Amino acid sequence: MSRASVTSRDPDALVSWLTYNSSMAPDTVLFDLDSTLCRSTQDDQQLHAEAFARAGLDPFCTPADVRAVASTITDADTDHEFFRQVFEQAAACAGAGPVDAEALAEATVALRDPTAVEWRPGAKAALERARERAQVGLVTNGTRATQRAKLDALGIADAFETIVYAADRTESKPSPVPFETALADLDASADSTLYVGNDYRADVIGAKRAGLTACWIPSESDLDAPADPTHAPDYRFDSPEELPAVF
Repeated sequence: MSRASVTSRDPDALVSWLTYNSSMAPDTVLFDLDSTLCRSTQDDQQLHAEAFARAGLDPFCTPADVRAVASTITDADTDHEFFRQVFEQAAACAGAGPVDAEALAEATVALRDPTAVEWRPGAKAALERARERAQVGLVTNGTRATQRAKLDALGIADAFETIVYAADRTESKPSPVPFETALADLDASADSTLYVGNDYRADVIGAKRAGLTACWIPSESDLDAPADPTHAPDYRFDSPEELPAVF
């Protein structure tokens, strides 16, 4: 039974696989942060509307459109640059013509509070279980300042043996470089490392490119994976609550 066939929607297969492969538990676990371990407590629709109002523009896209575009941005060094590129691409996709993406980015950064986060249900217990069984790291897109504020708010700034802030240190996911950087920091091998994330493109594809075992736990707002992806997740769960079964 291949790992790619193991999903929370096939519980009998999951139990059989875990029993058969109990000796293959990872010795290193790397986590994504946003929408994997934590989620924002701010209202996405309200933030979106307020950003356009501050910029003096009529909305030409939805929060879902922004999320779809956001996963394709890989070369932004600051939050402002990230959102500027997001809104430029969203405008192009919507056929909105030239827009003041700078103003939208400025408004969005001003409105977003990185400390307004909470645990995704089951994520805290999953992280604690991983720390008991393996060495643990974090590989996250985003800047050090923004992501560190979230870690501080959750009380887990010191919970990881290494943290790779991709926007500050390497290329962003889905490049394999941030994953390889974490492996080097931990002196870990790719074939005994599990990566856990919610974003199919950034997390699953990125982890598989680096040779890691990939666990995909999408949130309700994440895009579905392609029907026949080149890089299939080894596990697919509906909630972090199911993750400890892998350990």
